[in-house]
This record gives sequence, structure tokens and C-alpha cells, in this order.
Amino acid sequence: MDGIFIKREKVDFLVQGDKKDLFLLMEHNNLEIMLQHIDKDSLMWITPTTEEDFIEFFYILKGNLTLVANDEEITLDKNDCFYTRDLKGKVLLKSNTELKILYLATGPVFKYLDDFYGDLNYLIDKITEKDEYTRYHCTRVTEYCLQISQKINMDNINDNLIMASKFHDVGKCFVPDEILLKNGLLNHEEFKEIFKHPTYTKKLLTGRFSKEVVDIAYAHHERMDGSGYPCGLKGEEIPFEARIIAVADSFDAMTTKRP
Repeated sequence: MDGIFIKREKVDFLVQGDKKDLFLLMEHNNLEIMLQHIDKDSLMWITPTTEEDFIEFFYILKGNLTLVANDEEITLDKNDCFYTRDLKGKVLLKSNTELKILYLATGPVFKYLDDFYGDLNYLIDKITEKDEYTRYHCTRVTEYCLQISQKINMDNINDNLIMASKFHDVGKCFVPDEILLKNGLLNHEEFKEIFKHPTYTKKLLTGRFSKEVVDIAYAHHERMDGSGYPCGLKGEEIPFEARIIAVADSFDAMTTKRP
């Protein structure tokens, strides 16, 4: 049929047992139509662009989300939609359930997003394959950090804080199982291995995130009096965001129990 273009490729979020987050359904003259899967309790950002007349359109096919900007929250449900144009500041998207979204953009964003989500999935898999508890610990710490940043009225949504908190413990994937999963007190040598995980985290995040994110995650076990690790930083030497993660991290450790 002249003028009719049919795409018969099956769109499925499960490919050989691995979850894929983003599918490009169509592209034409800088218009991209994508289908996106977002896990429950995920945090994403919609950010301003310098491109004139750039528009992003989101239609919720499944699930429920909350948009957060300028101390205002709006909750949207299945069949709701919204679009952005001339966005002035970052908008945080929080998935309250598993989401499936039809996403349109008047610019080439698919390649960037596909690479970005690929890196995120790699890091999440690194955490999960080692220790399921650590994955959900990181999710809770991220939520606590978001709540703290809102409570102290940080100037804007700090994506460096959110990304660093999400992956602050990813380096634990290199800690031996018999130490990380030990049921009992650690000895001196085992603690020395645990103390290496911020350095492992730094290595995994370097090249995937900004230097600011890497430095924040690396410093999340530093303490104001200099008694922390790995560098013994104190006071203002510790990034402010790392101090927030330290509080959230300690709170979660004290209020949850390992299985």
C-alpha cells in the first residue's frame, strides 16, 4: 500500500530472559516514537534542552507515576498524558508502579537513552547478582536522600545525589561472598575487605557518570570527625551530598534486617 509503513517486529520487554527498557518504534525527520518500560520505584529526570521547539510527549499505557518540580507533585494514571515544551527546570519522574509509556520526541534521543539505560542495567545487575538485599537497600537509601533533600529545601532536584545514592554500594559486587553474606561478626581482615567497596564503586562508576557523582559515591562512608573511610576526610572536605547519603545509609542499616 502506497504511503503505509508496517512494522511487524514484535515489541516485547522480555528478550531471551533479559529485560529491555526502551524500543524505537519509528523515526522520521527527527521525530522518534518509543515504547518505554520503567520498573516500580524508579527515578528519572525530564531535563531542559537548548534545542528550540523541542517537545517530549508521554502517554501512560500502564501504571502510575508522580511528577515532582518546584515543591509541587502531580500524580498521573493509566491513559493520562503530558508533554513538555520550553521546559525551564528539571522535572523528577517517580514510578509508583511498573510503568509502560508511549514516548514521542521531536529530536534524536533514542541512541543516548538506550546507551544510558544499558549502563544503568549493567550496574543494577552487578548489585543484584551478588546480593538482593543490597539492591533494595540502595533503592531505599535513594528515596531517603530525596526526602532529605526536599526537607532541607535544596535549591533544585539534585540528580548527582540521586545517582550516587542509587549506586553507592555497587562496589560490593567485588567483595567475596563469604564476607558480604556472613552471618555473624566480621574479623579485622574481613572488615578490611568491606572497607574496599567504595574504591570498587569508584572504578565502576568512572566513565559512566560525572566526576561529581563518582566523588559523592566514593565518599559516602566518610565521617565529619575524620573517622570514616576510605580517605579519612572530615567536615567540609566531604561533599555535601555524600553527607546526606551517609545519614540515609546509616538509617536504613539500623531500621532493616538482612535476611
